[in-house]
Amino acid sequence: MKRGMIQALLAVVLTLVGRVDEALAGPPNEQHTLIVVDGSGSMAAVRTDGTTRFQEAIRRAKQLVSAPMGINRYFSIWMFHGSTYTSVQAFQDPATTLNTLNQMTLPGGSTPLAHAVCDAVDVLLAYKKGDPAVVATKVLHLVSDGEENSTPSSAQCYGPPSATDFPNLTPNSWEWKVRNKLRTGKPDGSGAGGLPVVLDVTVLNGYVSFAGTGSSVPEFSEKGELVASRSVANMANFFSFLQGLSAETGGSYTTIVDSRPAPVFGDTNQDYCVDATDYNLVLNNYGFTVPPANPAADLNLDNVVDYYDYMLVVNNQGQGSGCGTTSSFVK
Repeated sequence: MKRGMIQALLAVVLTLVGRVDEALAGPPNEQHTLIVVDGSGSMAAVRTDGTTRFQEAIRRAKQLVSAPMGINRYFSIWMFHGSTYTSVQAFQDPATTLNTLNQMTLPGGSTPLAHAVCDAVDVLLAYKKGDPAVVATKVLHLVSDGEENSTPSSAQCYGPPSATDFPNLTPNSWEWKVRNKLRTGKPDGSGAGGLPVVLDVTVLNGYVSFAGTGSSVPEFSEKGELVASRSVANMANFFSFLQGLSAETGGSYTTIVDSRPAPVFGDTNQDYCVDATDYNLVLNNYGFTVPPANPAADLNLDNVVDYYDYMLVVNNQGQGSGCGTTSSFVK
């Protein structure tokens, strides 16, 4: 009991130290975003709208890159597959990033998610580190449809699946290490803490069952072995882990279901329509940083609800397959 209380108090202290450091540094003048795209075989699954999950992942990434923001933004793109990941693009401006996204193709393979995420944190934190003129928000944007299944044993965040659910993760599990990496910069949690890494997650749901159905898209290891499927319960726990982790870091969590239309930018509650509900949410959180503002109102993911989020809602009012004839709200 005492040990648990000490660990909890230490976590609070580290978080407060990080916030003090951030306050002293001043408001962010840049955003550095590393987009990590799932390139595994199951991303070839075809949605009911005729696109693949991979195509939807690229569309989602392009929306993110194109979103207006009041500070300079730089993007890097990684893709994980097999037992490794590929750095598709180092940090570049939005225009270059959009061109890169347009040229990406799906390699296939299995899902070394923990390996890619933890190494991405290192690269993200190192970019422009030590530049006195830069105060940057660091964002890791993950787009995936499935659970970790192929991180090599030599990787820093290798480990067995957690036997317990988020937030009470099993020590030395891969989930426990990924969480520590985002919070402290070290898989074992021994880092300084307070590192401003925001995790935004887009999950392409309707997870593929690899065996036993004609519509499944199998994932194979680099040795050609079929990767075992995960149960519905296990996948639910995995998605809960990602959702909890994104909330804990001040990020967003978006689900895109295969059998439903893709979400529209400006749709804060994912009801497939940009309407007065979305408009009111942005207005009610206007001027606040995230947190305490509702992350759903931060449409361009810059950790503040401001004019740019307002304009995304206004410019997309009435858009979406769920809209009726009276969805417009600003004349």
